[in-house]
Amino acid sequence: MKIYYVALCCVVLGAGCGGSTQNSCTITANVIPASGSADHALAAPGNQVQFATQSSVAGNCPLAPDTKGTWATSDTTNTSIDQQGLASCLSATPSPATITNSGVVRRVKSFTPATLTCR
Repeated sequence: MKIYYVALCCVVLGAGCGGSTQNSCTITANVIPASGSADHALAAPGNQVQFATQSSVAGNCPLAPDTKGTWATSDTTNTSIDQQGLASCLSATPSPATITNSGVVRRVKSFTPATLTCR
């Protein structure tokens, strides 16, 4: 009787759902636009770029909640960004500033940063 029970468990567990063990998960997460530019000498909105987050999830991904992040710029001297993703050019940037959002999609994927060039 024990052998029958073990065999039955192996058959049931081995069958799974649909007979397939598809474990692929594809997550994309980007700050958009990937690059932006504005003129610091212009009045708003000419000296501003609106950034946003964009993500997609496909496949058998974890059912974990996304984490809302905060916005940041690598060049706080020449640029600023508010918590709605609106970046402003304060002065010309010697090199593009990196714009990031600390959010995480499904607790797995961080957002790929963007750049901001101020002329």
